[in-house]
Amino acid sequence: MDKEELKLLIFSVSLVLVILGTALIIFFFYFQQKKTGFLLKRAEDQKKFDHEIAKSRIEIREHTLENISWEIHDNVGQLLSIAKMQLNILQPSLTAVQQIELQETSELIGKSLQELRSLAKSLNPVHFKTLGLLNAIKMEIDRFNRMNFIDAKLEINGDSYELSDNKGIILFRIIQEFFNNTMKHSKSAKLCILLDYKPNNLFIMIEDHGVGFDLEKLEKNSGLGLQTMKSRAALIGASFKMLSKKQMGTRIEINCPV
Repeated sequence: MDKEELKLLIFSVSLVLVILGTALIIFFFYFQQKKTGFLLKRAEDQKKFDHEIAKSRIEIREHTLENISWEIHDNVGQLLSIAKMQLNILQPSLTAVQQIELQETSELIGKSLQELRSLAKSLNPVHFKTLGLLNAIKMEIDRFNRMNFIDAKLEINGDSYELSDNKGIILFRIIQEFFNNTMKHSKSAKLCILLDYKPNNLFIMIEDHGVGFDLEKLEKNSGLGLQTMKSRAALIGASFKMLSKKQMGTRIEINCPV
């Protein structure tokens, strides 16, 4: 084999190797693109699935709350109304002292009936649509102050506006969850709510001055209330942040795009 033929052979082999190497590189990048696309699609599908699951759970809860609301309003409310009527019928046949005692009992039943109806309204998503977010929050605050549960104050910045029913009811349920946790666990004497209405977003801050808790420990133990609030916020594209320190109280911050 002469030099010319050897050079040609080396060139041919080199060319083949370059072509094979290029093909392998192209195939590798093609495979990586396909793999990345597949993973992105799977992540997107999982995100949609999680979103639908969360949405379904919230719809089920809202339906359950609506049923509870009607049960409270129609059944329990009706029983209390009948009891109040029977006391009023019985009152003339009693002595003066007994009438006074009976009147106090009747008034107590009347107040209980009023609070039950107020509670039923706050649970009912249908009634929420007529109230709107701001009025629903005001109603809850009035109920707390009226029953001396806690000293609740509301501060409003900017010109208030209504959100869509979907966003409004979900924000209200987050707020209710925080209210309930405050009543049950915080031992706080004060509750402060801020609604800051901006053109592009509604900022909500709620804080108590209670005992607080170890937030890191709660997150590790997958606190159901915290996870529920987070998932509700994510469902409407709102950011959610909770801050808490022992003996320093607890605060949540929500930024909801309009």
